[in-house]
Amino acid sequence: MGLDIRQLECFIAVAEEGNLGRAAARLHMTQPPLTRRIKRLEADVGATLFIRTPRGVEITAPGQALLEQARRIVALSDLALEITSAAHAGEVGQLVAGYFGSPIFGDVPRLLSEFSQENPGIEIRLERVPKTEQPDALRDGRIHIGFSRIYSPADDLVTLDIAQEALFAAASVSHRLASRASIELADLANEPLVLFPRARPSFADEVLQMCAAAGFKPQVHSEVEDAVTGLANVAVGSIVAIVPASATNIALPGLAFIPIADAPRQALSCIYRADDPSPVLAKLLEYISAWPPPGDRETA
Repeated sequence: MGLDIRQLECFIAVAEEGNLGRAAARLHMTQPPLTRRIKRLEADVGATLFIRTPRGVEITAPGQALLEQARRIVALSDLALEITSAAHAGEVGQLVAGYFGSPIFGDVPRLLSEFSQENPGIEIRLERVPKTEQPDALRDGRIHIGFSRIYSPADDLVTLDIAQEALFAAASVSHRLASRASIELADLANEPLVLFPRARPSFADEVLQMCAAAGFKPQVHSEVEDAVTGLANVAVGSIVAIVPASATNIALPGLAFIPIADAPRQALSCIYRADDPSPVLAKLLEYISAWPPPGDRETA
C-alpha cells in the first residue's frame, strides 16, 4: 500500500512535537483523528513508530528511519506542486524561438536576453529557421515563436511588430558616399544595389518600393540570401546595400554605414500560433507588449 502524503505530514508533526496534542494543534485538527492516522500508518508499514511516555510520545528506531524518508517525500511533493504551479504560470519551462535575417544581430537577442534575466526559470533555445518555413514550424510545434520581417498573413497565425528600425546605406569605406554624415534615397539612384533576402515577400521588396517612392528605379546588381552575404559583397566591391539598423552590427572589415535621412523605418516582427496554449509563450508575449521600454520605442 502506498504512503499517503497527509499521513506522513501527521507523522512528521508528531515526531517533531513529541506530543499528540501539540501535533494536532499544529495540524489544525483534533487529537482523535490524528491518533487514528498514526495507527493506520503503523499498520501500513508493519512497525510501531511511537511509544507513549508520561510526557507524550517517543519515536522508535523504525520511526526514526521512516522520519528521514518522510521528510524527503513531503519536500519532493511540495516541490512538485511548486514546479507545476510555476509551469502553469509560465515561470518555468522551455521556449524555442526561430529567427531569420538581420534581426538576430540587433533587437532579438536583446529582447530575449532581457526577458531571460527577468524569467530565469525559462530556458530559451534559438534556432535559425528560414522565414518561409517558420509558419509550418509553428504549426508543427517545433518552435513557439518566430522573428523576422514582413510575414505573409495567415488566419491561424498572429504577426506582431516589436520595433521600428532606421535604415542605412552600406558601402565600402572607399566609396564616395562613405564620408557623408547622412544621405537621401535619391543619392542611390545611380548606385548598383545588392538586395536581400531573395525569398519573397521580404525586405528586398520594401527597398524596391521605397526607391520607387523616391522617384527612381534602382540598379539591381544582385540578389542574395541574407544580410551577411549582402554585406560581404559590398565589402569586396563597389556596390551598395540598404540595410536596417540591426545589420550595422555585422562587423565586416572595410564597411561604412551611412544613415538614410528620408527612408521609412522598417518593422521587426514576431509571429506565433493564435491557438498556442503554452504558458511560457504567453509570458513572453506579455513581456513583448511592453517592450522596448518607453523612450526606446525605435531603434536608431
